[in-house]
Amino acid sequence: MHTQKDVLAGVIELISKKLIDAEKILTELDSMGDADCGSGIRRGFEAVLNSIGEIKELEVGDMLKKVGFTLAYTIGGTSGAMLGTGFIETGKSIGDNRDPQPADWLKALKCALGVIKRRGGNTQIEDKTLVDALEPAIAAIQALHETGQATMLQLLEGAYAAAKEGSDRTIDMVARKGRASYVGERSRGNRDPGSLVIVLMFEAALEIYRRLN
Repeated sequence: MHTQKDVLAGVIELISKKLIDAEKILTELDSMGDADCGSGIRRGFEAVLNSIGEIKELEVGDMLKKVGFTLAYTIGGTSGAMLGTGFIETGKSIGDNRDPQPADWLKALKCALGVIKRRGGNTQIEDKTLVDALEPAIAAIQALHETGQATMLQLLEGAYAAAKEGSDRTIDMVARKGRASYVGERSRGNRDPGSLVIVLMFEAALEIYRRLN
């Protein structure tokens, strides 16, 4: 029987590996911005992997907060602030709960999304940011959860599909936030790198849960 700590540790490890491997594509997608998204993400998640032994000793909420603070300190810039905030706020919401249920995870993700949007200057869907993938993913989780019949695996399948669809939509958007917004129409035609980060995170979580079923 896998504990939530075991599962979360596996998810964190796989997320880290996927995002380290994605450095090149993230850098290419960030060509309209600072072109440092890939290197920053790699640096942040290498630091997470280097701390995985310590992370595994913590409870669920503190695991997430530790990841968040590590990312905020090592990535820097907007990516570090947004991703760090996401993990920290998710961890804060989970708190001391050692066995969070789907409703707890949904609440935590919604809390994180709210803070991310505020910190991004009231970021909205179609601003061409990670919110374009994260908000639809959370909406999908909520819709499935409200049926009262969805398993965690099904929730993650829905979240991953919605995140990917949201990320795909950013390709035809004009950036309204971040450095890419400075180039206006020229930002159209490229997927937002932050949205891809969210897709890869849900993909990692889904892969771990599929192994358990």
